[in-house]
Amino acid sequence: MHHYLLPLSLAVFLSAAFPSLAQDRDISGVTLYKAAVSAAKQQGQQGGSTTTRSFDEAEALKISRGAIGNQLGDYTFKDRSGRTVRISDYRGKPLVISMIYTHCPTICLTTTRNLNILKLSQEGLGADSFGVLTVGFDTENDTPEVMGDFAKRMDVNLPNWEFVSADRDTIKKLSKDLGFVFFPADEGGFNHIAQTTLVDRQGKVNLHIYGDEFDNKTLLEPLKNLIYNIKASDPIYNHETAEPGLAGIAKSVRLLCTVYERKTGRYVRDYSFFYGIGLGFVVSFFIIWWIVYEHRRSPKRDHTGDV
Repeated sequence: MHHYLLPLSLAVFLSAAFPSLAQDRDISGVTLYKAAVSAAKQQGQQGGSTTTRSFDEAEALKISRGAIGNQLGDYTFKDRSGRTVRISDYRGKPLVISMIYTHCPTICLTTTRNLNILKLSQEGLGADSFGVLTVGFDTENDTPEVMGDFAKRMDVNLPNWEFVSADRDTIKKLSKDLGFVFFPADEGGFNHIAQTTLVDRQGKVNLHIYGDEFDNKTLLEPLKNLIYNIKASDPIYNHETAEPGLAGIAKSVRLLCTVYERKTGRYVRDYSFFYGIGLGFVVSFFIIWWIVYEHRRSPKRDHTGDV
């Protein structure tokens, strides 16, 4: 085990010192995920406890990445008020899924806080254009009431963001679909992969974002692409997949006007581009009108008699 502590420690240092560089090289945050695993191992060692089953991050990443393209089953959950929630309730819009357990001391808390960046962009992306599910996978403890208390602690009030519970069989099947790896730890709690999953509007796993801390745009950019049905191979606009009619035109305008603000770390609607085009048309029209008007009012000259 000691032979890989040095490179993992280096990954922790690099991800802390140069987060933007890490994100530029790996948008899914694998480097940050490995850093989180390393920190968890060090935390376990400081507690003086050893586990009989070590967490193999390479194998966990392999399983997770192998789940890309999986179709999610139509699983049933209970939200914090005891209401039934189904995966199919979110069909037709992108879905963000985060698997957590509420007694997690660090990673799950940080992941949920980081997802709060979605609140900043709900106006720019559209509050009803995507859904979020935070799923408690500790079936013995993560009851609807506990999930509700957890949501209050995290100060989550985003529309279409539900904190849900399920039975053991449902969690097992959902975890398999998502490629989410977890198992009980000897020192208490769970060893688990830190991943946030983006599911497309057809209910298929589209992308995993790894680690409990990631740059805002790492999550928001692929979510925006899913909302506007943009593929990575065609990152700007694809007329073949665009909606027809006025609805499609309106959506295209919203896409062009949805821009990322680095200073605030959010997406906003900025219509200044179209305002500029409109102003340009008005100014151009006025200039043409003025030229025509001046030409008509100027005295007409007859050059036929000139020698």
